[in-house]
Amino acid sequence: MRAMMLVMALVACAPAAEKTQAPTAEAPAAAATAEAALAATPSWELARAAGIDFRAVGQEPGWILDIYTQARMRLMWDYGESSAEFPLAQPTYPQEGATRYDAQTESHRLAVTIRRFPCQDAMSGAPYPATVEVVIDGRTLQGCGKSV
Repeated sequence: MRAMMLVMALVACAPAAEKTQAPTAEAPAAAATAEAALAATPSWELARAAGIDFRAVGQEPGWILDIYTQARMRLMWDYGESSAEFPLAQPTYPQEGATRYDAQTESHRLAVTIRRFPCQDAMSGAPYPATVEVVIDGRTLQGCGKSV
């Protein structure tokens, strides 16, 4: 589990060229699948060029949410073992300083609430301007986010 957390943290922060390392002995098959999903995720430095407008990250379990300018959202959760892409619906504003997106596919339901309230990443300690709550199929994930 710790090896997967480390892989996810490194992949999310590393330049795109560094995202293709072989799985470690600690997590062979699961790491290969998760790593392939994570390798498809642009680094923070390349996110804007890839069309990402907003990125959120969280820990325990590790997850990444990218909201694209081209009407879609992509969520990877459980350290990259699960992922899904959703249409980007019109946001709602349930309260001042909050933006909410609700979306679904044939197999998943997603609700994302972004609150303009400072947040500190649990793993890295990095500061973010927004607190993010993701609810995927009834399961709540907490994290931080920012515009890229």
